[in-house]
Amino acid sequence: MSTPLSDHYKGFEIHVQALRRAKDRDEPADAPRHYDIMVTIARSSKGESSRSAMFGVPDQEPFDSPIDATRAGIDYARDIIDKKVDGQSVDDL
Repeated sequence: MSTPLSDHYKGFEIHVQALRRAKDRDEPADAPRHYDIMVTIARSSKGESSRSAMFGVPDQEPFDSPIDATRAGIDYARDIIDKKVDGQSVDDL
């Protein structure tokens, strides 16, 4: 399991965890990897615990590295915060 990476954006904390999927038996050894990406968004607060919400990032094309997968998660979280993703919201946080 990977260690979550974090970012701050417009008063929210973003934590991203990219979990590498197992390779299929028929995949070549050097094939790009698929990742399941989980994003947790919370209001930034100093010394206090705040409410958070977890979002799964929709299926993506294979990534060359876990860093690329994490960047996609951060971009997705920023889109949720900016209200660009239908059906996803941080209004209750």
